[in-house]
Amino acid sequence: MTSPDEPFSADESGGPTHAMMIAALNQILSECGYDPVPEEDGEQAPADRLIEDARHRADGIVAAALETAVQYTDAALDQAARTVLSARGTPGGLPAGADPLERPGPTARGSGGESVGDIWFAATAAAGVYLPIAEDAAARTLGAYAGWLHDAASVNPPDLDAAYRVGVEVVALGVGRPEALPASMTLVLDHLSDGDAVRGPARQVAGAFAAGFAAALQARTLAQQESLHRATQRAAREFQSALQHSEARYHRLAYYDPVTGLANKTRLVQRLRQSANGDDPARHVGLCLVDLGGLAAVGEQFGADAGDHVLAEVARRLQRIARHPDYLLARHSEHTFVLLVQDSGGLPHLAELAERLIRALAEPASLPGTGLTAPLQSAIGVVDVPTAGLDVTRVLLDAEIALRQARAGSSGWAAYDPQPAISGRPRAATSVAGLVTGPPSYQPVVRLSSGRVAGLHTRMAWRHPHLGILDLGRIGQLTGDRDTTTRLAGSLLGQACRQAMTWDGGRKGPYIGLDLPVHQIGYPDIVELVRDALAGSGLPPKRLHLHLSGLDAVPAGKHSHTVLTALAALGVRLELDGFGTGGGSVAYLRELPVHGLRTPASLLRSPSTGPEADRRLLAGMTRVAHALGLPLTVHGVDDDDAQSLLAGTGVDSAQGLRYGPPSTPHQVPALLRRDTELVAAVRRVAS
Repeated sequence: MTSPDEPFSADESGGPTHAMMIAALNQILSECGYDPVPEEDGEQAPADRLIEDARHRADGIVAAALETAVQYTDAALDQAARTVLSARGTPGGLPAGADPLERPGPTARGSGGESVGDIWFAATAAAGVYLPIAEDAAARTLGAYAGWLHDAASVNPPDLDAAYRVGVEVVALGVGRPEALPASMTLVLDHLSDGDAVRGPARQVAGAFAAGFAAALQARTLAQQESLHRATQRAAREFQSALQHSEARYHRLAYYDPVTGLANKTRLVQRLRQSANGDDPARHVGLCLVDLGGLAAVGEQFGADAGDHVLAEVARRLQRIARHPDYLLARHSEHTFVLLVQDSGGLPHLAELAERLIRALAEPASLPGTGLTAPLQSAIGVVDVPTAGLDVTRVLLDAEIALRQARAGSSGWAAYDPQPAISGRPRAATSVAGLVTGPPSYQPVVRLSSGRVAGLHTRMAWRHPHLGILDLGRIGQLTGDRDTTTRLAGSLLGQACRQAMTWDGGRKGPYIGLDLPVHQIGYPDIVELVRDALAGSGLPPKRLHLHLSGLDAVPAGKHSHTVLTALAALGVRLELDGFGTGGGSVAYLRELPVHGLRTPASLLRSPSTGPEADRRLLAGMTRVAHALGLPLTVHGVDDDDAQSLLAGTGVDSAQGLRYGPPSTPHQVPALLRRDTELVAAVRRVAS
């Protein structure tokens, strides 16, 4: 046979020979301590016989390993039982160091010759008890306990303390179910009886055993109850902590800007209202509206991330100035900030503050990864008003007027002048003279469950010579002229309803959604406008959806319910916009006769939390809406990221560029014909 150290040689064909394979196999067997395979003279042994022999040897190796594992497992369980019983100690009154596993078992009983331990183990198993030790060790332990009870009944007087301790030890062993006590008592009495009679000492020992068993079971139950109580308290604390964390997160989402970390417009309006409720009528409030003219170009040329970087840098510069406790720095819109001075020292104070802000924003902002900088082109509008009779909306509008004056000047800032009728200065126009009506636009609102166009959101804008593009709500806020607002709203309503009938005059056609300043027009004018528009066009009332501008624009009180109830009685649908963006009460929302909720997609995207957290937030808002019995529509879904957030949230409808751009009246029929293509796109999102 070839030596294990000698190299093998191949046959003439270049492959291993039979002798080489036998030598390799024998080398492996010798290393494992098994006999070698005998070499045969003459012809080569068949391959199937070699394979069969290898299988037999492998089966032997596996069987030996399994037997060794079982032996080690039984020994480990037996040792574990000894350790547990030894650590628990010996029942009082028994010899020190007594080991129940080493005690000779009592006399065998039963027709099958089982020992007392076997019978006791079977009885406890029938009662539903599981013991965490080997069955043999458990039976011998129970048999030893039965022997100790027998010894306790044999002495004079009976050793009741030892019997009591045995009851305690049986429960500690794991026999801890109340159903096991009757079976154990039957076996103990039978074991201690003298024939058919149970002597007094035996009854006393059995009673002491039962008392120990019951006391240990009670203590164990109390311990479990205490553990459950502690677990419940811990869960309650964890829930409270999670609730507080969730409330803090929702509060931050509602009142703080996710990009800059500054207060948002909702928080700004809240602080202005608090100032209006002050008890000092001589106190003034100042406001600096900061506009960044160069920010839009940054976003267009370098993307949204670069724009966010510039916003964060501007916020840091402004925060270095707004460190006074009376100052509140807030992000007002996409490219404007507001510095609120709650205790203003008048225009000289605000002028000095505006100069500092101009200097802070004079340096261009860096653009990461490009080595370039972007000029901020800042301008500031300043307003100073007394807190007595402060109108929040009016203050913000006056600041915008001052900002436009600053853009027209050369100093970079301007203070609002309610009477700027000085030659050479632009007048702060508050009339509607010169308004130019723009064409209406219609953007599809898609039902996500089917992908069909459910409705068309209608918008109309007017161009003002000084204030730029205005919607109907801004015109009403700016002028305070209710008659003008009512006249424009009536024109918009009539045109939209007549246009809808030209596309589809049936009851199941797409609805028309309108943003109307319902509470600026008031009751009963708004009701008459809607009634006249429906009657003049023949549009079914359910196809007209009126969008309210949020909870903050729906003041509580009898008048609000009167207006909304009268509108709902006409059969039109009322949808509340801005759901989740303010601090309105959900309890108050339940009392309003509204039929749907709308929320902007911009609320749902926070760089600090990530898309999964944003998706969970939207899913939670959807559950709240559905709990109120109201569908939820997300508008402003303009890109893939915003669209991906809708998947799996249960949102009912969506609106935005991803589902269709705003269209002219002549483009809408073609848009409705492309409904099938929208179905496929929405189903891809839902999957």
